[in-house]
Parts: sequence; structure tokens; C-alpha cells
Amino acid sequence: MAEPKIKMARPIRHGTFSNSKVDIIIPFHAQYHSVIRLMESIIFTTKSNPYHICLVDDASPNISFEQEINEQFKKKTPEGIKPQVSVVRLEEQKGFAGALNYGLEHTEQPWVVFMHSDCVVLDQGWLIEMGKSLMNWEGDKKPVKMVSSRTDNPGPYSAVFKAKQRERGPDRILDEGHLPLFCTMCQRSLFDQIGGFLKEYPFAWYEDEELAYRMKHYGFNQGICGRSWVKHIGGSTVESLWRDHPETKQIMEENRTRCIEDMKALA
Repeated sequence: MAEPKIKMARPIRHGTFSNSKVDIIIPFHAQYHSVIRLMESIIFTTKSNPYHICLVDDASPNISFEQEINEQFKKKTPEGIKPQVSVVRLEEQKGFAGALNYGLEHTEQPWVVFMHSDCVVLDQGWLIEMGKSLMNWEGDKKPVKMVSSRTDNPGPYSAVFKAKQRERGPDRILDEGHLPLFCTMCQRSLFDQIGGFLKEYPFAWYEDEELAYRMKHYGFNQGICGRSWVKHIGGSTVESLWRDHPETKQIMEENRTRCIEDMKALA
């Protein structure tokens, strides 16, 4: 597969959200090439908001990766300023939701974005457009508190997520289904309003469904931004996990039962 071409973007300003500070939290287990590719694509392309990238190493084999990235950006950062990129590391593998939760604990900006490590940012409006959608819904008195970009590869999820690069469409409030969290934005305060962060199921799967159910339980909706787009490779971390540890597939499939039990308890 050919590498996506990343072009340096010019600074843009679009309304109030361009002043909003954002933490971009990216969990990963190994897949170092994908992580660096995503990180570089964000830095080269995103010129609309003050942001910080927090990479969450979910107990990857290369224990020096955290130090290497942190040292690299520390050297480039003026004294007294927080580096644009930082890495925090879990010594025990927690899975996708557990790593996101750890990243949330180690960041502080009022807005947060969660991304899969196998995404690539190619459109400069990807970040600001999600924020504008959330603010527009808020202005219209609609309780949409979490929004997703669209992508070329939504996987098994609804076709409303699928779009070509630079294809624009209307914002949508999800009446059915849930956001798959490959590239998702919300305000940090949301989790105080819905009783906490994602449920930490082993490795991955179904935590996004439980989150959507819990948001709906508390009166909040999810939506899709028709003007935000990221490239999503899809499946690389799960495929390598199953290849190296075949027993994890059954564990992940059992997360469905855990999810159903959590939703029943909430109801």
C-alpha cells in the first residue's frame, strides 16, 4: 500500500473554536511506524487550534520508545512550554479503553480527541470542523456531546461514516448505532456528566457501544461531522495481536457479554 502524501498546511481561523485547546489522545500497542506517521500527519496538517498530542503506550515491547519521543520533543521545546507531543506508558496492557482512560488522566485541555493509531490526517480542517459541529449543535439547543469525523474505511460500521477525501456532506445526529471512536471529539466535562469514562474491557471491542448507550441514558446524543475526514487504515493492531496471541480473540469476543451486563445494570 502506497504511503499517503502529507502536505504542509497554512494556518486557518474559523470562528470561536479556533481558540479552543485540544488534547489528542492516541493509544497504541507496538505499531510504531503507524504512530509516527499519524503524529507527523497531525503536526504537518493541523494549523487551526492549539493542541497537544498524548501518545499512550499500552505496554508495547519497545520500552525505550517513550523516552525517545519525549526526549526528541523536549529538545525542540522552549523552556517553560509544554512539548507538543508527549508519551505516557502503561506497564501492563490495558487495552484500547484502558489506554484512553490513562491518557485522559494525564492530559488537561477542555476538549479531547480520541484516535486510532492507524489513522492519517490529510485534510487541514479535520479538527476544527468537528469542534464547529459540536458548537453549532449546542447553539441549536441539541444535546449532541460527541462527534466523529468521516473516513474512507469505516470498517463494519454504518455507511454514514464513509466518504472520500474532500467530500463534504451535512452533519448528522445518530439515531441508531454508535461512534466507532477511530476519530472522535468531545468536551472533557462530558465524562463527569455520564458517570465516568469508557468501560475497560480486555484489549478492545464493545466499549464504544456501552459508551453510546450510557450517553443516551443521560440524555446525550452522538453525531457525525460532514466536513471532517481522516484516512483510516483499520485493523492493524488487532490483526497483529491475534497473530501473536491467538487466545485474545475469544477474550475480546466475550466483551459482548460484559457490555450487555453493564448496559443492563445501568438500565
